[in-house]
Amino acid sequence: MNNDVLVYDIETYVPTGKPDVDKDELRIFACYSYKTRKSYVFKDLESIQKIINAHKFLVGYNTVGSFIGKNFIKGYDNPVLERLGISFKYKICIDLRKIFKQRAAQMKIKKGMLGDLIMEYSLDYITKLLGIVDDDSGKKKIDKGLFFKELWTDEETKLMCDYARRDIDVTKKLYEWVEDYFSVFKDFLKEEDVNKKSYLTSSIAGFAYKAICKEMGWEETKGTYPSDDEVEKIKGGYVAYPAGEFFEGDIYCIDFNSLYPMIMIQCNLYGRKHEQTMEEVKVWNGGDKWEVEGEYFSEEMNDVGKLFKRWYEQRLEYKSNKDRREYTIKIILNASYGILDSPYYAEVYDRIAAGDCTRLGRQWTMFARKILRDKGYKLIATDTDSVFIVDPFKDKKKMMGVIKEIIDGIKLTLPFSYEHFDMGIDDEIKYMYFFKGKDKDDKDDEIMDEDDVVNKPLGLMKKNYVYVTKDDKVVIKNLGIKKKSCSALSREIFWKHLVPEIKMGKIKFSKTFLRNLVYKKLGEDIDLIVMRKEVGVFDSYTSKTCSTAQISKRYGAGIHFLIPNNKKVGAGTTKKFCTLEEFKENKMGIDDIDLDNVWKELEYFVKPVVVKNVFEY
Repeated sequence: MNNDVLVYDIETYVPTGKPDVDKDELRIFACYSYKTRKSYVFKDLESIQKIINAHKFLVGYNTVGSFIGKNFIKGYDNPVLERLGISFKYKICIDLRKIFKQRAAQMKIKKGMLGDLIMEYSLDYITKLLGIVDDDSGKKKIDKGLFFKELWTDEETKLMCDYARRDIDVTKKLYEWVEDYFSVFKDFLKEEDVNKKSYLTSSIAGFAYKAICKEMGWEETKGTYPSDDEVEKIKGGYVAYPAGEFFEGDIYCIDFNSLYPMIMIQCNLYGRKHEQTMEEVKVWNGGDKWEVEGEYFSEEMNDVGKLFKRWYEQRLEYKSNKDRREYTIKIILNASYGILDSPYYAEVYDRIAAGDCTRLGRQWTMFARKILRDKGYKLIATDTDSVFIVDPFKDKKKMMGVIKEIIDGIKLTLPFSYEHFDMGIDDEIKYMYFFKGKDKDDKDDEIMDEDDVVNKPLGLMKKNYVYVTKDDKVVIKNLGIKKKSCSALSREIFWKHLVPEIKMGKIKFSKTFLRNLVYKKLGEDIDLIVMRKEVGVFDSYTSKTCSTAQISKRYGAGIHFLIPNNKKVGAGTTKKFCTLEEFKENKMGIDDIDLDNVWKELEYFVKPVVVKNVFEY
């Protein structure tokens, strides 16, 4: 590990009662130097600047900031220090919080995908989730009132210094974990990028671009990001309407292996014939089978396609050897479509090729559906590269033969068919559930097959489902119960009380049963009702009266855990949200809680009330 690293944190006096980088006053600067292998605590600006000047890399948590959606939320430590005249010129600042915000969706740990597991981005929560610290070795507990106190006694100053040192120790452990986790990224970068620690500071798309440029010997030419209204969004993957609410039996999720990279390789999408190409060359334009916009050289594969082939074969080798670089290559290949469609990554950008990538993906998936339908399989649903079917023949060998027919049928039509292009069984399922509701939009309804025409009137949502595998794993796609904003109460009820029943084939429950659970759980632990609210800077909201803007105005930008209530305490317009502390200060109880959101989170699991006709009795 590079010794030119300083891990740092600050402690401040917060006069307004909530963090404000323009008003908060610096009290302590704590740090750990890998050069000296020592920790330090400073209170004067001269010493702070001196130790910063002595290091190239500055590592902290929530120091620089990150994007929430399209809004940039600035960090805390650096803006406070810069306001006081501290210079970070020529320094490489590594904000660990920013790394997790940008990369969690692609990070895999033993418990699962980190993006699915993270409920909040505090240092304490992240380090405990990763198992780096526990309650004893984690962030030190302290009276929060000290942060709002203008003057500290000698004893309180010592207490805050100890608190800051513990923060530094926890941040240092997290930094070392991050260095180890992403160390495999170094193998795919130029030496100069490794020396700048770009394996930590780049976005995933930026990392993939750097890896491609390194192998191709290109300069990393950068373009500009277009605004949303400058470019029409390319249509994505094909998604089918579900064929019913409940299925059981021999259900399979079969999917194309690395669909988009395989399209890029086999159709030579990086070898598009441009208008300025003068010489006569053979091209592929979909042949008689597929519709594409571009024309692609068909005699020799482009070097980027060759690179992707080599990487894919390396990935298979690494996977068999349990080498962590396998997952790094998967990340790069999966990011390759995104950078193909972004003018910022100028060396690879090709909007026509990007459009053809998703266009071919939709056609191949619909071709697979047609073959499976014609062979007698029940199509349940389809999501981009995955097709869910019921096997009425209960014959896996026969099904695999049909899958081979699909793959062979596609390969025969391509200029550069690839031996590793295939479909496989992603999951074997015993129960699968879909839910009524309205999709956000029906823009893709122009891309429908014969089953969609029949299934659309059922009113079932696309891309929203639950299934139980043969080995009792419960998989949830997109339902509100999976969202980070979902209350701990709903998650507790779902995972502890509903999931055991879902594994047995039951997913609808009476509202009385659920209401009793809600009140029982709240009686045991009122903290369960807090909701996660992630908000941007107040000035970034067009409507200053919407609930998110009001929460930002009262509590500041960032992530807050709040209780919806009927007592008009806290922030919001028609509905108020307050902190747990405000809830207790106002002596509120269960009946003061607004449970509307809980019922929205659990609504898909509520059994509809059956109203009988009088003549049925």
